[in-house]
Amino acid sequence: MTLPTYPVDRRPWVPVLSHEGELEVLSLRDVLSQAHRLRDIAVPTPPAASAILRLLYLLTARVTRLDQHTVPGDDRDWQSRRFALARASAFPADTGFDTEAVDEYFDRYEDRWDLYSPVRPWMQDIRLVTEARKIGVNRFDPTRPRDNSPVWFRHTHKGHAPAIPTAQAIQWLLVTHLYGPGGGGGTRTVSRQRADGTGHVVSDQYMSSGPLRAALTYYPLGRSLFETLVIGLPDPGAAPEPGTDVALWEREGPPDPLAPPPPVTSPAGLLLGRSRHAVLLHPDPSGDTVVDARITWAFKEPHPPILGRDPYTIRERTKQGEWKDRRADATRALWRDLDALLADSEDHTRPDTVTGIHTLPPEVRDHVRVRAHGVHQDRKSVDRQWITSTTPPLFIWLEEHDPDYAHGAAVLRSAAETVAGVLRSALRQEYRSLSIANSRPDDKDVPWVAAALTWYWPRAEERFWELFHARDFVEPYRAFTALAEDAVAEATDHLAHQAAVARAQAQVIRYLRNHAAKKEPRNDKEPQ
Repeated sequence: MTLPTYPVDRRPWVPVLSHEGELEVLSLRDVLSQAHRLRDIAVPTPPAASAILRLLYLLTARVTRLDQHTVPGDDRDWQSRRFALARASAFPADTGFDTEAVDEYFDRYEDRWDLYSPVRPWMQDIRLVTEARKIGVNRFDPTRPRDNSPVWFRHTHKGHAPAIPTAQAIQWLLVTHLYGPGGGGGTRTVSRQRADGTGHVVSDQYMSSGPLRAALTYYPLGRSLFETLVIGLPDPGAAPEPGTDVALWEREGPPDPLAPPPPVTSPAGLLLGRSRHAVLLHPDPSGDTVVDARITWAFKEPHPPILGRDPYTIRERTKQGEWKDRRADATRALWRDLDALLADSEDHTRPDTVTGIHTLPPEVRDHVRVRAHGVHQDRKSVDRQWITSTTPPLFIWLEEHDPDYAHGAAVLRSAAETVAGVLRSALRQEYRSLSIANSRPDDKDVPWVAAALTWYWPRAEERFWELFHARDFVEPYRAFTALAEDAVAEATDHLAHQAAVARAQAQVIRYLRNHAAKKEPRNDKEPQ
């Protein structure tokens, strides 16, 4: 009987968009070899797009040898080599990556790219055949409801689990490694023999969350996929000696699940090596679809501290003074991150790859955009909404090139958020002061707030860009307060025929104007 096979380096599974606007599906080899003629990857699911980009970054670093410093701890030669490659990648580029280097790398691990290998399945652990039970493909596909969850848009359930096309399953495999949920998975039982001859057995189903779960990641976006991959390469930084940074498929064998996880080196360990999940897929006889899966824990001990931070996240300081990755939040528009991409501050730091854009050739740098990918999800198992957005070219406004613009973005964003907070507080206070609210003292739902903010934020974004492009940073609080006043009317005018509501409405507007006057006082007398 012929065993199913699916070599990810030769079989098509990565959706891409050509410069002519045509959608294609290519293998990993073809994606790298043809990157200069491709506009972008065409993956509509943000966590899958993020995961594929990180895989392509790692492969790019390997085939260009930009995965290490020639002199440990000295990045000058690395910066010089990347600068030359970035200049060669400037759109339109006649040639792309060295195809011989691409083939040489993939051929080096020829037997490790097969998704369904009975010995070394790619990005999976064959030991789960005997160590873990199957849990079904519904648990593997994040777009499907859980077996006991209500059915809304996907009519799958415990008794109905359609097979997943292999090309799609590869994306979910990468998503599981990076964004996978914590909590219960398939029970995994691992036995080990101690040095003294006694047995050691661990049997558990608890999984830790994936390393990017709930995080928002930002990737520099060029005019071609070739350009995107070159400008988004992470600096290997203080990586260990060459040869110690290995991807999962480059290892001689899978890591011991009962031992400490491997060190988080760069770039392989940092991009794809922090997974807390072990996965094994089961195909149909043809290998065209996945019909079942085993998903469980990969390690019981925590990962050691990473050598640096994730190169694609904004780090922000919490109220407790700790630094954490900015979380994906579907209620927060991504234009509010612009100032955190243009400059560092006491409260946030830019992604490393964004900081490094200013060292690129001007003909490349001035066209770079940033694409954000994330999932609004809790740290354990609940996924709420996918998030993605793309900025305009913004690196002409970097602090290193135009500090006034970078500072102005922070001023405008801060004013917009402060005014929104004042609006929320004033509406809540006045609503609860009404007699209709006093009858429900424990009711925290204030309908005026949601209505006002829903109207306010889209207009605030428009006003932000108007003021930003005009370099008008003089009276931002007054500008956003004018929008807030209109938002009050939008939320309350339908009830303003009631005297109590009209008084509350006037009081909220008075509060907003007084706040703006205190923030930005004028010599003339303020109207009340």
